Amino acid sequence: MTIFEDVKELVDVPTAARHYGVEVNRSNMAICPFHNEHTPSMKLYKKNYHCFGCQAHGDVIRLVQELFGLMPIEAVKQINSDFSLGLDVDKPPDRADIDRITRQRQEREAYTIWENHSFKVLNDYLWLMRDFAERYAPQSMDDTPDERFVYSQHHLGYAEYLADEFLLADKEEKLSMKKEIEHIERETERLKRS
Repeated sequence: MTIFEDVKELVDVPTAARHYGVEVNRSNMAICPFHNEHTPSMKLYKKNYHCFGCQAHGDVIRLVQELFGLMPIEAVKQINSDFSLGLDVDKPPDRADIDRITRQRQEREAYTIWENHSFKVLNDYLWLMRDFAERYAPQSMDDTPDERFVYSQHHLGYAEYLADEFLLADKEEKLSMKKEIEHIERETERLKRS
């Protein structure tokens, strides 16, 4: 593999675009940075991009070239540096380097998926507690409180605390919350069924 192929294998287009300040929506569409527009017309695929407005097209190296006015080898060096790939642009990387870098990228992607899922779990739990507190609140002092209302009164503060802590935590702190998040996920599913 050449250094160009290695870079294209290790850094996908949407990741690079986001890193360099291109706002990419959930469907991997973006406002094209290469012409003046107000609605997204650039589709970012894993290995390339295409603008349906100005017809700009290319891979991750071409994207960086165009964004910064670089030659191809300069774009490769820029990506190598910015993404800490550790590739020696003066010699071809060996298989161990590529495997290590690929493993690191997969770990980053897996963590991002877990982090997003965990935030959703905590957010769902918080909103469920708020919903129980409002929907099942006793209408008068004589009413027997619904068990879901009672549960929410005992757990709403904790749900708010967990959501706040997760938002403010660094990676290591978030990972330390993994078992509690798994418990919250099971508890939320149980409560939704009740």
